[in-house]
Amino acid sequence: MDEVTKNNKDEFPFGFRHRPVSDELREKNWKAVEEAIRQSEGMPVDESWRTGRRVVRLVRVFAAAASLIAFAFGIWWIGTRTGHPQYAKQMTGFGEMKTIVLPDSSVVILNSNSSLTIPEQWTEAADRQVWLEGEAYFQVKKQPATVKKFVVHTRQVDVEVLGTRFNVNTRRQQAVVSLEEGKVRLSVLSAGATVVGQKTSMVMRPGQVAVVNSAQQTTLNEEKAVTTHSGWTRHEFHFDNTSLEEVAHIVEDTYGYKMEMEDSATMSQYKVSGDVRVQNVEEMTRVLAASSGYAMRIKDKTIYVTFH
Repeated sequence: MDEVTKNNKDEFPFGFRHRPVSDELREKNWKAVEEAIRQSEGMPVDESWRTGRRVVRLVRVFAAAASLIAFAFGIWWIGTRTGHPQYAKQMTGFGEMKTIVLPDSSVVILNSNSSLTIPEQWTEAADRQVWLEGEAYFQVKKQPATVKKFVVHTRQVDVEVLGTRFNVNTRRQQAVVSLEEGKVRLSVLSAGATVVGQKTSMVMRPGQVAVVNSAQQTTLNEEKAVTTHSGWTRHEFHFDNTSLEEVAHIVEDTYGYKMEMEDSATMSQYKVSGDVRVQNVEEMTRVLAASSGYAMRIKDKTIYVTFH
């Protein structure tokens, strides 16, 4: 097992369930996820029925019914736990990384300020599915007996794999998928699609990096140093003629610190090149100050950049 998988492991609070999952149940899982999203976005609920003295009677009736339903549901849930989808979610704060072992022994390294959600009813008989927000590095366990896909869902793109190592970054209104080993298929909502849900598909080879922008346009690049995209798992950052403005975005996404420049027009265009290995925002700031010649100080979650 790699060194990165030995430290900071977090296992989901369940294991594999050797029970087939029907298409109907998978559809219910999807609906449950969509419903949770709608509720989190604060969609209005119609409560116009709460008028008049009927409220008291209705409350009593519903309270009694709810008690019976809760009792019946409790018995059903303990006995089967198959028809009501449940989800486990792992999250990281700024400056935090977390190594997660999935029920099939696949390993996910979750970058800072990110989250990974999977359904509890994830079985050997069904495709393995996870939902990612932020950035993560995946070491997917092959399943030769079942040949079931592993699918990473993001807002911009779905990534389907059989067994591979790859990095997915969904920040800054785009998705960047870098493939180190194996083969993946990307499903992207077509730009200008006339049919709802219409997607285009492409297969990536090792060494390729796919970028899906906010307009759902996809570019595919060949990169020899594709592993630099997952350098953050080793606390490494690779800069190749990277502007200080882009570096500021990386610092904000990773550590939650904004960079305020005395002369943004001049300073933001300063280019940084080289490989940096740092453990925290203080070390990153010292490296940037030494390489740029600008003075940098940290105060109240802000890095102030000045000429002197």
